[in-house]
Amino acid sequence: MNPQAIRNTLAVVLVILCALPAPDAPAYAQFAPLLMPNANQAPRPEPAERWRLDFHDAADSDGIISFRLWVQEESPMHVDVPIRKGESDREIARAARDALANRLGQRYAAVVVDGEDVVITAQRGSPRFTVELLRDTARDVDVDVDRD
Repeated sequence: MNPQAIRNTLAVVLVILCALPAPDAPAYAQFAPLLMPNANQAPRPEPAERWRLDFHDAADSDGIISFRLWVQEESPMHVDVPIRKGESDREIARAARDALANRLGQRYAAVVVDGEDVVITAQRGSPRFTVELLRDTARDVDVDVDRD
């Protein structure tokens, strides 16, 4: 079997597994990195020193918001933010801030602004970066990602 056929078969199996209920989190969350395109082969977006993530509306279902962060001259990072049904945009923003801050470390500051926005800023001397929204599976939650 060629490598492409193996990847396609694996993708079908993982999609089927995603349909199974999980008691603590959506089943697909643990497989999300496997279903993403190879991040190293994707063209790198234009980096900036500051990004704003704007969260809108409360979650009408459990889900995951997945981001890809490209720091200049480094491999991209994947960050998942688990969302629970009923969480407000303010709670989602705080969860995103915490997940991003944990992944990025001391070189970048992630703060909540205006209650439902997260602003990520490169600290002095840190490389510019890009934030991409990969997926948002929580119903009724909208995320805008913009250079700030």
